[in-house]
Amino acid sequence: MTDKVAGIVIIGGGPVGLGLALDLAWRGQPSMLVERDPRTAAVLLAKANGLHERTIETCRRWGILDEVIKRGFPQDLPGDSVYCTSLTGHVLGRSVIQSTRDRPQPPQSPVKRQRCPQYEFDPLLADEVRRLGLTDLRYGQEFVGFEQDNDGVTVHLRAPGTDTATSVRCDYLVACDGAGSLTRRQLGVPFEGRMLDFSVSAMIRIHDLASLHPIEDGERYILMGPEGAWGSMVWVDGDKIWRFSIVGNREKIDPEHFDIDPEIRRALGSDDVKFEILRVMPWRRSQCVAASYRCGRVLLAGDAAHTTSPTGGHGMNTGIADAVDLAWMLDAIQSGWGGDGLLTAYDLERRPVGIRNSASAARNYGNWMDRDGCVDVLSDGPEGEACRRKIGERLQSSLHAEWHTLGIELGFRYENSPIIVPDGSPPTADDGSDYIQAARPGHRAPHVWLADGRSTLDLFGRGFVLLQLRDIDEDADLLVREARAVAMPIELVQLREAAVLDLYQSALVLVRPDGQVAWRSDTLPQDSAYLIDTVRGMHVHGMPGTRTRRRTLSINAVADSG
Repeated sequence: MTDKVAGIVIIGGGPVGLGLALDLAWRGQPSMLVERDPRTAAVLLAKANGLHERTIETCRRWGILDEVIKRGFPQDLPGDSVYCTSLTGHVLGRSVIQSTRDRPQPPQSPVKRQRCPQYEFDPLLADEVRRLGLTDLRYGQEFVGFEQDNDGVTVHLRAPGTDTATSVRCDYLVACDGAGSLTRRQLGVPFEGRMLDFSVSAMIRIHDLASLHPIEDGERYILMGPEGAWGSMVWVDGDKIWRFSIVGNREKIDPEHFDIDPEIRRALGSDDVKFEILRVMPWRRSQCVAASYRCGRVLLAGDAAHTTSPTGGHGMNTGIADAVDLAWMLDAIQSGWGGDGLLTAYDLERRPVGIRNSASAARNYGNWMDRDGCVDVLSDGPEGEACRRKIGERLQSSLHAEWHTLGIELGFRYENSPIIVPDGSPPTADDGSDYIQAARPGHRAPHVWLADGRSTLDLFGRGFVLLQLRDIDEDADLLVREARAVAMPIELVQLREAAVLDLYQSALVLVRPDGQVAWRSDTLPQDSAYLIDTVRGMHVHGMPGTRTRRRTLSINAVADSG
């Protein structure tokens, strides 16, 4: 028997699936979310804890930022990355990263990054999804397959460990089901890229670390031995929970036959401290991106679409940005004013970002794993001191890009998207660390503090916004009326603030619901209706069909740079 679900089914209840459900509900759009586990964060996993600026801007729009801060890492604890032989051993160097409280506010954003462990962040998202009341949350349901046709998708579910099966019929299926995505495999979409190595992580509770007098001020300790970087210790909650990882193994580690206790004691540099192993999880470190994010009515997001090394913290943050881009598009289509071409644009917009971010993380990891000159790292005397000093200087220099990622988080752009209208301006530099704001079409609409204390970002989100920043000879409302004639939500915002005009550089700037600039000019377009149809996906071919066209951009083209 097949139930009718008139809308969107999301597979996977991690941060990307929950983020997509939340953004849809925030827009008033219902969905169903299917998760195999009986509840959110049912298992304490060794997962992400860094929420970068773009993700925090989204949390601010959703109205949950205060709760993220409340549940997150203490604001006053420093975030240094320490390069050492153990938590009580030799210090090779450190990258100084101020506490969230003391870190300066970046001028490019109204917020700064936060640290919130995923076992806190996921339930927070789930709580907000429930509060909005538009998502059918189906925990304890296993996704087992689907069929699609031109009219919709039939999704097959089963209670884990049973033969009890149900099917639901929906308009669109979004796979947020992880790196091993059954959906992607059933579609036959290649996962292009390379495997970097195998790692194993453990969540551990250390009862009295202070008694060891460890190296101070570290949130992250990169552990070095004669073989090079062999592990890391990352403070998860600012109290007693740590994530310990062993890195760089060519063979997969079987936790059933691997004694991790000696490795933890090597990391601590002592046998005297008590610790409790909460969970051990082997995993594969890879740099892979799906060959397509869209096949007919089925879409991929998060780890189902791209995998990254954790070195840089781009995985979850890139996935949340996938969800934000996709949510407004699905809402537009389901609400009747968006064309199917929006979903083709989703693939063409987000796949290059996945390639870019995955390659950046792989480069960071390559800098970790440079093993040259480590043989004397534990030696006493001048040779050991010289070895440690050289390694520390190398790591401090080469890992700068891992700890400073504002360009990665805010600087992605959709310049080649078919629903972005270029204005002929030259491209800006795509620097992973440094970010220069620009209102060039395809870029994030810049943050500027307004005279009333709001950010320009507070103007965007619900629908399109047409900013008029100075007087023109024409009536800007003509463009608004063209949009409203096809039920496209749009608001005309009149601003006469020099700081905004200086940065946005045009009299008229059209901003999408996800905060990206779609078009800008000093005059109205010759054909306003054509412009409106372009930005709402009416001039892009996508359906019927099972796969978008292949891009010239390939993960293999950047693999060697990792």
